[in-house]
Amino acid sequence: MSRVVVTGIGSVGPGGFGTGSLVRALDEGQPLGGVETFDTPRGRRREMRVARIAPFDPEPFIPARKLRRMDEVSQVWTVACMLAHSDAGLDAAGSPDLPYPPEDRATFLGTGLGCIAATWEYLRELTAEGAAMANPFLFSESVANAPAGHSAIELDARGPNCTLTCADASAVAALSAAARSIRDGRAKLAYCGGLELLPSLAVQTLAALGAPGFLGEGCVALVLESLESALSRRARIYAEVAGLASGSDPRCGSSEWSRDADRMAGVLRRAVKRSGRPAVRKVFLHASGFGAADEAESRAAAAVFPDAPVIRPSLVFGTLAAASGFSLALSALDSSRLSSDEAQTVAAWSWGGGLYSVSLCGPPA
Repeated sequence: MSRVVVTGIGSVGPGGFGTGSLVRALDEGQPLGGVETFDTPRGRRREMRVARIAPFDPEPFIPARKLRRMDEVSQVWTVACMLAHSDAGLDAAGSPDLPYPPEDRATFLGTGLGCIAATWEYLRELTAEGAAMANPFLFSESVANAPAGHSAIELDARGPNCTLTCADASAVAALSAAARSIRDGRAKLAYCGGLELLPSLAVQTLAALGAPGFLGEGCVALVLESLESALSRRARIYAEVAGLASGSDPRCGSSEWSRDADRMAGVLRRAVKRSGRPAVRKVFLHASGFGAADEAESRAAAAVFPDAPVIRPSLVFGTLAAASGFSLALSALDSSRLSSDEAQTVAAWSWGGGLYSVSLCGPPA
């Protein structure tokens, strides 16, 4: 089985463009975004903090003729993948200097809400004006795998292409699937990460359902590849994906986060055990925004990592799928300063009771 390493990181978020903006925002520790007021379907109003992606121009990355075929979700994900591709030191797509053929390059995208805005608009036109008048562009962009497909076309990645929807833990779930595909020899390079945009209609619905009071959107893409390939091309290695674990809480409601500290602790322990690195220097917690779930998570982390500092990126960037993606990026960046026998752990819990954890360790000596 191949060892898997992180060699590239791309980020588009509320703090700005690139990974430097993530680090600065976390260091400052202030919640991003602003307070917005939403009318809920029941006629009530609710104020929520929403951290939205800072405006940016995608044309330096994607030609205008291609942008016309992408909605905002596809544009953001494709740009993040291209940033990660460049950060990994890879040449332009299709270059003969790439160390692997297109068939060995995979894409794994994680998102909770995904293309919900395009789907809603298409269905609205369909019901109001009939099938003959519905916008075919909206139909193609309403397909859940459309953003991953666009990025794969742009980067000539013809291997496995998959979108995972595991609520606000989708980014970690996507990284886990990508790492396993490389370990099992089904791919040699993978673009993976998390994406979440928050159209107003979705936030209104979430507000009515009692969602946390601080939501965030954004995107993180990581480049994973086998250690052997990374060393052969002398790539900079941020971290090694050393341990993966997942589980579930069957007693958890479909719109709730787990409150079972023992089950959370079990997933954290398995990730560390599989990494083979007992020296955990830092823990990135999910912090969903619900008191009982966050208290259970804190107890689980204290039981498994009694001496490790705890980081909660969602307090700065907001919760939902992008929050776990930011945790992965920040952990990978920080892991580059660790030795190969030290690790960091990222926790990600999804509503419905999904439990995920990944341990990243320092670059191999």
